[in-house]
Amino acid sequence: MKTLIQVEDGSKALRRGGVSQWPAIMEAVYDTSNSTLIHYLDSLLADNTLLIEAARRSHRHQLGFLKIVLIADDAGACLRLHLWDRESVEKEDIHSHCADFSSRVILGRLTENSYKLKPGANYARFLYSFDTAMGCSVAAADGSTGVSLVASSVMLAGDIYTKRAVDLHNVSNVTQGTLTVSAWSARNQEALVLKGDLEASVRDCSAAIGMSVNELRVTLCSVKERIIRR
Repeated sequence: MKTLIQVEDGSKALRRGGVSQWPAIMEAVYDTSNSTLIHYLDSLLADNTLLIEAARRSHRHQLGFLKIVLIADDAGACLRLHLWDRESVEKEDIHSHCADFSSRVILGRLTENSYKLKPGANYARFLYSFDTAMGCSVAAADGSTGVSLVASSVMLAGDIYTKRAVDLHNVSNVTQGTLTVSAWSARNQEALVLKGDLEASVRDCSAAIGMSVNELRVTLCSVKERIIRR
């Protein structure tokens, strides 16, 4: 049976304005055959205008992975690929998010850890939000805190997990080359970033937005090939 995206022209689906693409975005996460995602990749790679737009909103995240925003609709929802293409640190900063999301591991493995705040001063605390006028995320120091680990789960290829914006988590033990696809709702609140380095500053919580079109094209071609080969 054809999927929602397969019965439409890919470029038209990616270009739709004023219409929520949330059902199609979620389909890319829950379609474990990856045919919906491959169709999106083919559409981007075949349309230089779409590729330029995707490159402008993608970047190397401050947590170390490549964040590729394939789709961003007018309502604020988006479809992302996260690629850990470098040897990762043992654990990311503990953080919440500005939006709810669902994520599926396509390739590799990672451990997803959940936390809760507690009194203490072991972590520098930062408030994190998206500045629409600046077109990037900004951080503000917010004192210090303690945390406690609530749960840890090893996520393998095919596994899906969902987080509310307010949930504190990080990932650890990420295999180099791990790839996830995730559906994000519109941003609706500030996030928290907790850093174990008490001397950390707001500069340590941000990263420049954008990547070259050529880098994105090469990355997407490689990702597509790896998905097909798996």
